[in-house]
Amino acid sequence: MTFASLDGAAPKIGSIAPPPAAQCSPPIVFACDGAYAMQLATTLRSVTEANQGWWPLNIHVLVDDFPNDARTRVLASIPEGSASLRWITVDLEPFWKFSPGEFISWMIFARLLIPVLFPETVNRVLYLDADLLVLDDLGPLWDADLEGAAAGAVLDALDPLLKIGGPGLEQLPTVRNYFNSGVLLIDLARWRQEQISERAIEYLTGHPHSLFPDQDALNVACDGLWKALDTRWNFQNHYETRIADMSSADQPAIVHFVTRGKPWKASSLSVNASLYDAFRSRTCFARTRPARLYDAVQTAWGRIKRHVRKLASASLTGLIRAFWVRTRAKPEDEPGE
Repeated sequence: MTFASLDGAAPKIGSIAPPPAAQCSPPIVFACDGAYAMQLATTLRSVTEANQGWWPLNIHVLVDDFPNDARTRVLASIPEGSASLRWITVDLEPFWKFSPGEFISWMIFARLLIPVLFPETVNRVLYLDADLLVLDDLGPLWDADLEGAAAGAVLDALDPLLKIGGPGLEQLPTVRNYFNSGVLLIDLARWRQEQISERAIEYLTGHPHSLFPDQDALNVACDGLWKALDTRWNFQNHYETRIADMSSADQPAIVHFVTRGKPWKASSLSVNASLYDAFRSRTCFARTRPARLYDAVQTAWGRIKRHVRKLASASLTGLIRAFWVRTRAKPEDEPGE
C-alpha cells in the first residue's frame, strides 16, 4: 500500500509484534495523544470489564506524542492480564497540511494508517475512538457480516439533517448515507482493494479545511462501500438519555460521547457524568478530592447559568407574545379614553 497522495512521503510507523499465540480477540485499535490519556484509560477500563471472556484483549494504540509516564498509568488502569497493549508510534508530519479543526488532535488522521500496520493474515480490526464507553460484549460486533463491505459503521446523528439540508451543513460532503467514524469495523483486504485511505487523503487534499476532516474524508471514500450497523454499537444520544436508567435490553453496547458535551467536563452538565466517573474512578486517573470540589462548583454554576437563561428566554417570549397580541388587536378592542 502506498500513500502517493502525500507527495510520495509514506508516513513512518513503528514495528508491530505478533500477538501471543493464546490471544483470541481480533485487534482493537485506538489513536490518541497524551492529552487524552485519562480518556483512553477510562475507555480501556470499560472495554476490559465488559469483555472478560476475551482476555487477553489484543489492543493497539497509535500514538505520536504520548509520554512514557502516561503510558505506564494507562496500563496500570486496566486489570492485570486483561489485555496485551501495544504502543505504535506514527509520524503525522505528512498530514500537517490538513487542518484537524479547532480543539481537535492531529491523531484523527492516524486511523488512515491502519491498513499498513497489520499483515495480510489479519482479516479485520475494530477501530474505537477514546471518548466512549463499552458496556457489553464485543463478540457480536466482531462477528458481524459485512456482506463484502470495506467497513461497518453506524449512521451519524447528522445524517437525518443532511438529508433535509439546512444552514451550517453546506460544508459537509454529499454522500448517500453519512456515518460516524468513531466506531469502525474494518475489513482490511476490502479496504486496501478499494484504496479507502488513499481516496480519503485525496479528498483531504482538495478540502484541507473540511468541517469534520477525517470523518468527511472517510464518508466520501467509503460512499456505497460500507454497511450500516445497529445503533447500539455507536449510541450518540447521550445528551438527554441517562444510560444507567435504561433497561438492560435497551442499553447500548457502546455509548459515544460525541461533540463537546463530554461527561468528564463538569461544565457540560452531562446526565451521564456519574456513569463515566464510575469507570474513571477505577483507573489511575481518578479525580482527587480538590478536583471533585472544583467540579461541584462548576456544575452548580453551570446549572445557575442554565436556569437564568431559561428565565430570560421565558421573559422574552412573554414580552414578544404580549407585543404581538397588542399590535394585532382590532381598534374596537382598544380601551376607551
